[in-house]
Amino acid sequence: MVGRPEDADLTVVRVHAPYESREGFLERHFHAGSLDFPATELARLRALCATVPTAVGVFLDRAAILTELAAAATTLIADFGADDDLFLDAVFGMHPTAGTLPFDLPSSMTAVEDAREDVPFDTREPLFRCGHPSPRS
Repeated sequence: MVGRPEDADLTVVRVHAPYESREGFLERHFHAGSLDFPATELARLRALCATVPTAVGVFLDRAAILTELAAAATTLIADFGADDDLFLDAVFGMHPTAGTLPFDLPSSMTAVEDAREDVPFDTREPLFRCGHPSPRS
C-alpha cells in the first residue's frame, strides 16, 4: 500500500457503469440515461492510467461507453458482480477468466443514439460485440 499512485507498481480501480439518477417509481430502481462516464470521472481515470499501470474493472449492470478507458487502462475487466477477492485473482492471473459479453458495448453515445431501438445488435461499430470472449478464456 502506498500513499500516492505514482509510487505504486499497479493501481486497481473498480467503477460502476454510468447512469443518470431519475425520478419516478421504476426509474429509481433501474439505471438509465447516458452510457458515457461523466467528463470529470473519465478525466480522473485517464490521469490515473497515465500515471501508473492501471487495471480498471467496470461493473456492467448495463452497457457502458468504455472506448477511452480501453485505450488508457493496462487491463480492462467487465465485471458482473464478482467479489473483491475473485476480482483481484483475475487481475493478477491467479485464475483464468472465462466468459462472453451478454450485450454489445458501443463505441460512442452517438452510435447508441443512431441505432434503431427495435433492432437487436444495430449499434454501428461497437467497441466489443455481444459474445466477445474474454482474452484468457
